[in-house]
Amino acid sequence: MILKDRYTKYFLLLLFGLFILRMILLGQFNLVPQEAYYWLYIQKPALSYFDHPPVCSYTIGIFTYLFGNTEFGVRFGMLLYSQGTSIFVFLLGKKISGSTRFAFLSVVFLNLTVFFNLHSVVATPDAPLLFFWSASMYFYFKAINEGNKLSDWLLAGAFAGVAMASKYTAFFIFFSLFLYLILTKNWKEFLNWKLWLSVLVALLVFSPVIIWNFQNGWASFLFQTSHRAKGVRSFGFNYFFQLIASQIFELTPLFFVLLWIILWRIIKRFTALSKEKLFLACFAFPLVLFFFAVSFTSLVKMNWILPAYLSFMLLVADYYETLSTKGKKVFNSVGGSTSLGLILLTLIIIVFPVVPIEKGDTWTGWRELASNVVQLKSEMDKEKPTFIFSNEYKIPAELAFYTPYREHILAENVYGKPALQFDFWFDVHKFSGWNALFIYSDFNPFGEFKRLEEYFERVEFHEELQIVRRGIVFRRFFIYKCYNYLPNKKIPTDVKYISKWLREN
Repeated sequence: MILKDRYTKYFLLLLFGLFILRMILLGQFNLVPQEAYYWLYIQKPALSYFDHPPVCSYTIGIFTYLFGNTEFGVRFGMLLYSQGTSIFVFLLGKKISGSTRFAFLSVVFLNLTVFFNLHSVVATPDAPLLFFWSASMYFYFKAINEGNKLSDWLLAGAFAGVAMASKYTAFFIFFSLFLYLILTKNWKEFLNWKLWLSVLVALLVFSPVIIWNFQNGWASFLFQTSHRAKGVRSFGFNYFFQLIASQIFELTPLFFVLLWIILWRIIKRFTALSKEKLFLACFAFPLVLFFFAVSFTSLVKMNWILPAYLSFMLLVADYYETLSTKGKKVFNSVGGSTSLGLILLTLIIIVFPVVPIEKGDTWTGWRELASNVVQLKSEMDKEKPTFIFSNEYKIPAELAFYTPYREHILAENVYGKPALQFDFWFDVHKFSGWNALFIYSDFNPFGEFKRLEEYFERVEFHEELQIVRRGIVFRRFFIYKCYNYLPNKKIPTDVKYISKWLREN
């Protein structure tokens, strides 16, 4: 029986232990704004959404239906995705090496990164992306190297399609796959109808996202492509160094250093690489190199590279096995302890805020703000119906989750600015004549009061709400009362104006 294998037992014990620890963490801290935003998506179900495809929000919908609209319910699906990702990394490691020790080490290294631990307990599109990417990678490897089974091709395509419906980065699955076939000179595979059937299956699974974009003037595709491309600046190192810093944090210093050591070794020994190592390299380094190249001219967010690190961890396991006994001891004691320490420090800062970390803290204070807003709105509603808005999506999303007013919460669209998904949910003209509460944070200051005053008869400062922990101010919210909303003709009523704005800006 397979359970007689020592490293399989270790793997299952690790999986169980991590599941329990992470499940305990799920309800221990407020939602971060992205989580609240994706929860808000599913309150208004659609084929897809402006910022991202829908899989993360669908997952949130399933588990909040089971567990209620709680932090635990929002995050539980992400925990399951992380378990599944570890399983597929283990299976791929075993398939490639024939060794359960190698497979177990790959999973251990993956779980020694900050990014994987965070995305196991925080609800973002990266959690399903990592799971479906790892599953697709596993079945494509099987399909190419184990008998060309139709079932493997179909499963690979289906998982790739759901990965794309999780996050657009998953299109790199096919770039990596085709690059691998080209580098191995496996030209006959390009004539394999099963390969193209798998691509078709992926597109069919992804088709609801295409349909939504077609119905909405290709808004999401434009936002993620041409609009971001217009943000390109002249060549510089600012974003590049920001990306380096973010990846040192996400990977931990040990694995960030190994990333470039292993890349250099692969380049040096390219002609002698096994097909297995080349497969892993093709699913890792093109994505890494692409985004590091982009960072010389554009901002690259810290989580965009994450899928590449799945196959990279198998390359780390391979590197580890080549080390001497002394080298392994240094690796374990210095690198392992550093990684564990950084993970623990990150989790402690999140669950038990000790010192303010400015904009890095996106979870502290939401319940206090919500409690204050509920009281204020109930008072203002006595005079006239009152809605809530902000100069960003984050505060509205959090207040939608932590107050009962999600149908009365808007964003920058109130004063004629594009407001991401909020533009698709609300026609602001329906709130004509209402009063409003305007809220912004010191993390995102507001300086357009003259513009705001064009849309209301009167705007007056109400209070500064300080979020305090142990006598230390962590953040501030500024609350304004706005009277008699007057949306003018400058605010379009057709959401297709967003596509026009994206093309022009």
